[in-house]
Amino acid sequence: MPIMTVSEVDARNVSEAVQSKGIASPTQHNGALDGLRGVAILSVMLYHFTGSYKGANPLLRLWSLVAGAGWMGVDLFFVLSGSLITGILYDTTRAEHRVRNFYARRALRIFPLFYGVLFGLLLLTPVLHMHWRPEHLLYFFYLSNVSLLLVPDFQLPSQWVNLGHLWSLAVEEQFYLLWPFIVWRVKNRTTLLRIIVAVLVAGPILRALLLATGMNALDMSRLLVARADSLLFGGGVALLVRARSAVRIPAGKILIIAASLLTILLYIARGPEQSSAWIATIGYSAIAMSCASLILLAQEGSDWVTALFDRPLLRFFGRYSYGLYLFHGLYFVYLRHLSGRLEHLLHSGPLAQLLIAVFGFLVSVALAVMSYHFFEAPILTLKRRFA
Repeated sequence: MPIMTVSEVDARNVSEAVQSKGIASPTQHNGALDGLRGVAILSVMLYHFTGSYKGANPLLRLWSLVAGAGWMGVDLFFVLSGSLITGILYDTTRAEHRVRNFYARRALRIFPLFYGVLFGLLLLTPVLHMHWRPEHLLYFFYLSNVSLLLVPDFQLPSQWVNLGHLWSLAVEEQFYLLWPFIVWRVKNRTTLLRIIVAVLVAGPILRALLLATGMNALDMSRLLVARADSLLFGGGVALLVRARSAVRIPAGKILIIAASLLTILLYIARGPEQSSAWIATIGYSAIAMSCASLILLAQEGSDWVTALFDRPLLRFFGRYSYGLYLFHGLYFVYLRHLSGRLEHLLHSGPLAQLLIAVFGFLVSVALAVMSYHFFEAPILTLKRRFA
């Protein structure tokens, strides 16, 4: 008998239950979720390519303020990942070989491109003038988010080739090592939801305590213990859409409340400043709650969410978001440097910003598309062996 992720009986029960509530089956493909993933990567790329303007041009400064909130795209990624992974884990609580299958499929999706990039940089070291040290092995073991805790004098391997963006992938990988065994051990949906609620309440309190110790807000934000609630907001969504009761969560009202709270916090912090204690504590919770509400609305088949996010262009960027994130993060620091030099050459800040952003996007899209179809996709066919 073939091993299934969810038994036919369980899949039918889940599907009938959620459809009776007007919700699309959680095991069905949802275009709006792909679109939200596209929004996440576009936000991060705009933040990196255009969110650092400090010149005198008022229009560019206004755009830089808007794009400066693009780092929240990483939070959206966290919530999306938490929802996807928790759904998979919950659906396989009684499946045979669940541990082997889950980790094999995750490895086939994540490792090839991740390690392909790192080993590619090693090979290009003489060309890129990179300076590797023993502590840089932390990148290879998904520990870059705790590098400053483990190595206080941690030095980057290059001034221009950036690896700082790998911290978010490290957080997710660490989450994958812990949360699956909790879900498989507990199994009960109600108990899991109680665990999630406890983490959601503890999250901002823990971040406030870490800041009180004198920890830098940005360093703190890269720790799994400080961002687990963002992932588990998504986990809560996955469990709620699999509920068999008739209870409906007022996702629309929750979105309004969370977005209003976030707006107030942004006003108090005078912008999307991650260094602000307000943003680094309650703010992360408000962002994650807003993202979770959108995902729940998408799962419920909300007309306005579908109309807004189930768009071909957004789905395109969502499909290639992993490659786009990995590749663009490598060179955005260098492109920012070039934009300053280009501005002096062209005597136009807006034109320089536009040219750099367009160039960065085109290169990133080309690399991500080619990587996916010629490198990642052939490897992904092996996932069939771990169905």
